[in-house]
Amino acid sequence: MNNKRLGFLSFGHWHRDSAGRPDAAAALQDTVQMAVDAEAAGLDDAWIRVHHFQRMISSPFPLLAAMAARTERIHLGTGVIDLR
Repeated sequence: MNNKRLGFLSFGHWHRDSAGRPDAAAALQDTVQMAVDAEAAGLDDAWIRVHHFQRMISSPFPLLAAMAARTERIHLGTGVIDLR
């Protein structure tokens, strides 16, 4: 019996706009798409690192909610709290 699971932990994907400023919307959209692609590739888990003091993603829960809305099977969680 194989109980091994495969997933990823995202440390954040920070984008900059043409003026060199951080682009939070693009970073969040890409992270959601990464979970969708991971599920399509057969991964079991997607974990988001908590960035309490980062402007782009100070709370992972709205991002995890967006990921949950676009995925069906993959387990989601934070690098701190298991949300299974």
